[in-house]
Amino acid sequence: MKDKVITIISSTTGIAKENITENANLLTDLELESLDVVTLVAELEKEVGKEIPDKDIKEFQTVGDVIKYLEDNA
Repeated sequence: MKDKVITIISSTTGIAKENITENANLLTDLELESLDVVTLVAELEKEVGKEIPDKDIKEFQTVGDVIKYLEDNA
């Protein structure tokens, strides 16, 4: 799941995979804006075939948070 999430983040944002770590904060380290996060979540939803509720998206701080959520809920 980790590699899949990093690949999706990279392809969605244009950030090189080697610059994306589990500890990277989506907003401060990766400098994603709200629209970037929405686009990313849409791609993740397509990948896992399941909608991610808005209340859960608000909990995503790091790449690791996204990976853990998908592992626990996919």
